[in-house]
Amino acid sequence: MRKFLFILLLAASQSSWVHAQSVHSQIPITRQGIHDNIDKEQAAAAKFDGKADDFVKVSEDQTINLQVTNALMKQVDDMQSSIEADGALDHRLKVKYLTGLYSVLRDFNVKRARGRIEPEEAPAIVTAYRDMMHADINGKSIAPYIKNLSFEGSERIIEIFHDNPGYTEAKGEVFTKYAFNNLDTVMPKLQDYLHYPGVDSIVAAVARKYPNQVLTYATSYTPMANVIKRNPDPIVQQIVRIGQSSQSTKILPFIDELMAGNITMEKLEKIVSNDYQYYKQMVKSTIALQKRKNEGLSTYGMKAMMENMQAKSLLYIREVNDLHEEPANVRFRIVKEFTPEELYYLIINGQEELFTSSYTNHNNAGLYDQMMVRMKPPRGDSLLMMVNFDRFKKFIAMAAGFNTLDNFLKSMAPENANYLMQKYVQNLEKTEDLEDAVDVANSFGSIRDEKLLSFLRAEVKKNLAYVKKHSDRRGTVIYQLLSSLFETESAKGENDSTKATDIAAEFSLPPINYVDHNALQSDSGRVFQQVFFYGDKDGQESFASFMTNFPSSDWKVVKNKYYATITSLKGKPTTIYANLPIDEPGDKEAIQRLSEYLDENDIHPTIFIHRGHSYHINTTLENLQSSAKIVVLGSCGGYHNLAVVLEKSPEAHIISSKQVGTRFVNEPIIHSLEDVVRSGKNVDWVVMWAQLAKKFAPDARNKELFSDYVPPHKNLGAIFIKAYRQIMKDSGKK
Repeated sequence: MRKFLFILLLAASQSSWVHAQSVHSQIPITRQGIHDNIDKEQAAAAKFDGKADDFVKVSEDQTINLQVTNALMKQVDDMQSSIEADGALDHRLKVKYLTGLYSVLRDFNVKRARGRIEPEEAPAIVTAYRDMMHADINGKSIAPYIKNLSFEGSERIIEIFHDNPGYTEAKGEVFTKYAFNNLDTVMPKLQDYLHYPGVDSIVAAVARKYPNQVLTYATSYTPMANVIKRNPDPIVQQIVRIGQSSQSTKILPFIDELMAGNITMEKLEKIVSNDYQYYKQMVKSTIALQKRKNEGLSTYGMKAMMENMQAKSLLYIREVNDLHEEPANVRFRIVKEFTPEELYYLIINGQEELFTSSYTNHNNAGLYDQMMVRMKPPRGDSLLMMVNFDRFKKFIAMAAGFNTLDNFLKSMAPENANYLMQKYVQNLEKTEDLEDAVDVANSFGSIRDEKLLSFLRAEVKKNLAYVKKHSDRRGTVIYQLLSSLFETESAKGENDSTKATDIAAEFSLPPINYVDHNALQSDSGRVFQQVFFYGDKDGQESFASFMTNFPSSDWKVVKNKYYATITSLKGKPTTIYANLPIDEPGDKEAIQRLSEYLDENDIHPTIFIHRGHSYHINTTLENLQSSAKIVVLGSCGGYHNLAVVLEKSPEAHIISSKQVGTRFVNEPIIHSLEDVVRSGKNVDWVVMWAQLAKKFAPDARNKELFSDYVPPHKNLGAIFIKAYRQIMKDSGKK
């Protein structure tokens, strides 16, 4: 067993250490393997900070680190010793409790690597396991001991005691922890609790936030369907009626209008059978829902409406993108009948995949161009009023990114333009997340109009003064960050490296313009990377092209059924794991098998690369580890993806694109990155980006695409999120 030697706890642990040493020599070989596995998990827990010692760092607070270290090292060692020394336990029970202890540690480490558990919970988990073990030995219920644990901390631990008399009660308690705090993911788990007394109220709660999930189960041939159909809640019953239609998934977003009696199922079935009429109706209904939302009224179908409209919008956008080499009348033929508001929704729903030339182009035939031309009169303020200002901050951020904001603002009276931009930076403290604030930060990096920039800086300062006056801590942090970020970014006469250094110093962040090579290395000195590919045509072509970058003189490539292992033969040691782009859904299995292999072998990559369309990004992010120091998204640089990356991997430097990624840009970036990694040098983003810009300069097409890629030192949105979380963490708030 590993012995906890940390100096501040040595005195307290000395007696148990000596006792453990004597017990260690008496462990039969049939149980020694379990102890070895426990030791391995203790070592893995300690190595998360990159140091192979007996200290577990989970926080900047040393008191918390000591508590976690004591729990995972000393207390676990003590339990190993006490189990072996207990003469009342036979071999079978010793195996049970030792295996359970290993399972608890393993579960903690895997969840911590995936960002699914707060590592500070370790002491409570270890204490709960010890108390539950003692209760189990004495034939008492384990249920009282899981009350102070989170769902993630308790879901696995109770399964160790599945034959305990309190198991059923404990399982119900754990499920309750999960259900109302995780309505978005509770439905698949609900099937195991159909006789639980609160099941109807859980289903009703899900129906109000995620009606599409209730619909899925209501139309299934499972016991869950019967439970849903007998539920007395009126919204659940409306979903059940929708489920009786063959077009149920298309009709569900209109649940608010159905309940209000404004439209019938029969009429909707006719509308949704025609693609354009369906999209047209979604736009009309979304505007109505937005009006209800602005009036403070509840809406139930908004999320489903937004999802369906985005899916339909992306189909239109992909067709326009795919025809980028065709004449404008061919390329944009599919949207020739669209109204300005329909084009508006197409644009804001296509943020992550919209080509610059699809948005606006030299023929004035882009979606934005046509939206402006078809407005009668062509005034942007009138359009925003027509859509009830739905996601107008998102639209303004996109206009800034595509350099059309000045044109849009000049389409309206100056006082209205000023009012709109005032609203753009107002009330950022009142949102549930940071999306609007991040959009403001990102747009600032795209705006070139000095007069507008000065106006925005002044408005941010006005809002900062307002929230300070009202003692709004969250608002003060948001606006202070934006103000400081804008001032530093706008500094004249400074190069990118100096600006990046100043920003990092201003917000007490680690360097943002480079990644130290040592931070990328594992204990063995090797840099591990993971690349995600998907099984559609684009993914298979990208994989084939990607593999040509590894000549046999420099790299060794080994493939199995699910993934390729690419190992450097020259330069600093690095290993790249890339799943094979097996036809869907085999690609997901390949990714899962690779992730399992990495977990089993205690491999924590520091470089993660996403190669695929935006609709695959969630799978990549689910498999991201906290060890990530560099994350290349290629596309999909929206707020939610940045937030997820930084939630799981707070130290990550993120490369993203303002539009869809392309392998003709992705691969030169990746190739440059690999060269730097193998050289053993620090990854200097300023230098790398300058070299890449020079490389793309002669290629007009790819030069334009490369200009939409945002390097880490220019990613103001990511910098804002990092700084915000650091400040709120230091102040003990979230």
